[in-house]
Order: sequence, then C-alpha cells, then structure tokens
Amino acid sequence: MTRKGQTGRALILALLLAFGRGPVEARVIHASPAPDAHGDGSPARPVDLASAVRLAQRMVTLDAGAGATVQLAPGDYHLAPRDTIEYSCGNCERPDTTVNLTYGLRVSGRGIRIRGAPDHGSVLHTNAGYGVWFQDCQACALEGVVVTGGERDTSGIATDGAVVVQRSSVRIEDNWIRENIGDSTTVARHVVGIAGIVGREGSRIRILRNEITRCSWDGIALYRGAEAEIVDNRIDGVDLALGRRIGGGRGVGIGCTWDSRAAIRGNLVRRYWKGIGLFVDAEGVIEDNVVNEIATWGLSLWDAGRGACRGRFRWNVVDSTGACGASIASTTKGGDPGWFNQNALLRTGQNPRYDSGEPYCFQTAIAVHEQPEHFQIEGNLVFQNRTPGDAPSSGDLSEDTFRIAAQTIVQRLALHSATRASGFFRRYSRTPGGERLYDEPSELPDLSRDPRLPPDLPEPDFGRESPPWSWGQTPGARRR
Repeated sequence: MTRKGQTGRALILALLLAFGRGPVEARVIHASPAPDAHGDGSPARPVDLASAVRLAQRMVTLDAGAGATVQLAPGDYHLAPRDTIEYSCGNCERPDTTVNLTYGLRVSGRGIRIRGAPDHGSVLHTNAGYGVWFQDCQACALEGVVVTGGERDTSGIATDGAVVVQRSSVRIEDNWIRENIGDSTTVARHVVGIAGIVGREGSRIRILRNEITRCSWDGIALYRGAEAEIVDNRIDGVDLALGRRIGGGRGVGIGCTWDSRAAIRGNLVRRYWKGIGLFVDAEGVIEDNVVNEIATWGLSLWDAGRGACRGRFRWNVVDSTGACGASIASTTKGGDPGWFNQNALLRTGQNPRYDSGEPYCFQTAIAVHEQPEHFQIEGNLVFQNRTPGDAPSSGDLSEDTFRIAAQTIVQRLALHSATRASGFFRRYSRTPGGERLYDEPSELPDLSRDPRLPPDLPEPDFGRESPPWSWGQTPGARRR
C-alpha cells in the first residue's frame, strides 16, 4: 500500500473513532480549497473536498442509520476531472448504449449533504462534463454552492450537466449554477452543450430555489426514469444563443422526455431556445411558471408520433416568443390526457421567420396540431399576439380587460420569488398608479410544497404516496 493510501485509511479510522455513532448533526466534515488541507476534517484542520466526500461515504457505509455533512469553507475549489465509462445512456434510443464521459466529483452513499459557505461563498469549478455526479446516493443534498466551469465531453451522447443525478434521491436547493458552456469547438461539433441539472434513470429529485444561468444546453433536463419536483427556480440562458453559436440558452429551459415525470411550479425561464416541454411519454403538472423571451415556442406537449405524454398546464404565463406561445401535438389515448387551461399568452409569434409554421408550430398563440380526445383547452388569456402577415390575432383582449382577467394568475405568481422577479409580474401586479393588486405571500397559503410529497429529504419515499404529477392514473408500459 502506498504512503498516501495508508494516510487516508488512518484519517478515516481517526474520524470514525472521533465521531463514533453520535447524532447526525455532530457528523460534519469540514473541507477547504487550501492546498495544505490535509487535516482530520475538524473546523481547525479541514481536508480537501474529494477526501471529505470519501470520508462521508465511509462513515455512512459503516453506520447506515446516520448521515454526514460536508461543510465547505469559502473559496474556489478546482476539481480534477476523471475519465470513466457509463454503461447506460440517458437520452439514446437504446438505453444500454456505452458512453465515455468525465466527472468532477462523484457522490454515493446515503444521507450525504454537501453544504456551501454562507452567501454562496463556495465555488466548485468542475472542469468536467458531469460536474457534481450523484450516483447511487439516497437522501442526499447539495445546498448553497456555486457550480461552474463545466467542460463538454467529446462524446455527443453523454448527458453532460453541472449537476447529474442518477439512481439517487437528492435535494438540490439554493445553488447558483452558472457559466457552464464548454469548449466552443466541441459544443459546435455536437450541438449538445452542458445542462444545468440532469435527472437520469432511478432519480427522485427536489430542485428548489436555484439560479441556473448561462448553461449551453437545457436548464433542467429529465430523461427516462427520472422524477422531480421543480419549484421556484430562475433559469436564464442570458445569451439566447441559437444554431451553432456558442453561449447560454441553447436548448430547453425545462425539458422532460421519455417516461420522466415532474411537478413544475413557480419557475422563471428566460432567454432560451425553447421554454418548458413534455415529450414522448413524459407526464407533468406545469403551473404558475413564467416563460419569457423565448426564440421559438413557450410551452409544449409533444408525443413525437409514438408516445403518450400527459400534461396539466395551468396558470402559466408565456410572454414574448418567436414562434407560437404553446404547441399541442399529441394523440394520447385512454385515461386523462390533461389540459391547457387558464394560461396567459402575450406577444407570441414575433419572428416572421416562423410564419410558415415550420419547423416548430403554427404561428399562433396556441398551436393545436393534434389534440388528444378529452384534452381541455379553456379559459386562456391572449393579448398582443402576432400572426403571419401581421394580421390581428383572433381572440386578443384589450389591455384593460387583460389586466383585470390576469389577476388570478398574478396572485399565483406572488407565491414564488422567481416569478415575482418577472417583467410580467412587475407590469401587471400593480395599477398604472402603482397600487399593489396582489396579496403578499404571508397572507396566502404556502403552495410551494405539494402536500402529497414527503415533508423533506433526507428520508423520501416517492413510492408510498401519490406523486404530484399523478391524477388517478396508473402509468402503463412506457415506450423507450
């Protein structure tokens, strides 16, 4: 055994003896970015981040009943990327496809919590395709850190993301995930860039109150076998880069595909190629979101001509799109296919380039290409939408009527800090004279947490109770 290995074993033994089987709150390992961080994990003698995670994993392995917290000191953590091979592919037709990838930090075990310094003072420069990779990590968490500096993998099928969750239950809360662009040549070659957060097979994720800015692919992407609650996040592509131009906003703000499922509430998506979509066999509840400054469509339900996607879209705002405001293209049969009710769509269809309806959708506020039987489209508000040839848009309301009718949505948006920051909320939540038209959130019930979800990680059980995307249907077999 090398001297380094002997030192590591000795350090683990010393920490286990020190912590023993004490309470969870006592099991804190302190990490530092300092080059001389080779201590015992105490506040006075921290260790480097990789060693801290290994210590936490060893602790929870030897004592399955308790978790461990890795507390990060302020500073910049430059992770050393590692190469590996993954024997499953998250977004391939054949899920058993082999993928070559790099990762910055891999976290496994149970009850491992990585917590940043106050005021987002801990910055992780991942230098890898899979930045922070939770793999086989149950009841784990990432809190209050900055994740940046990802590098696009050379394999075009790698599901690169600043944070990747696979076969794990993880809470991702109050993080700043930003500037994950990658090498321009590699991104241009594959088109696919680096997402903010990626949910893979067997993942159960709570994505709460994060800021995801300037990533070169989807803000949040859920692939086959992933389930998530996505609440109160700000997702901003910043650059709105299109085609082979390299920058942020290339992709979908929030995308759920294959058989993924999600509750998506109270998020702000800005400056992206596409807004929020359910694809193929995905199921979701999409409520109280604001989608703004989108190059093509704002909301989408698309079965790809072979799936059975189901979605409940309600109380969302689509404000300023190049193509249609919403696209419905699904022939889902059986059960409850969902609805598209009580949404607000304004200033859609602004780019004449898409007036032909190709390649995205009919150039109208709500483009219905194919509609499932019993799929409701009712009570939506439309205002200042553009149609081909700049003809008046059918059904558009006057500004005064729209402002009054939009107050139900305004009250919903007031519940979430992300949507309160939108231009739509600022514009329509007050009278022209500046009088507030909404009730402060403290005066309203807290709807940011679905009551059917467990109260919190670290002990989730998504299988025991009805998930937030369920409305009485038992999902059948899914197409791949």
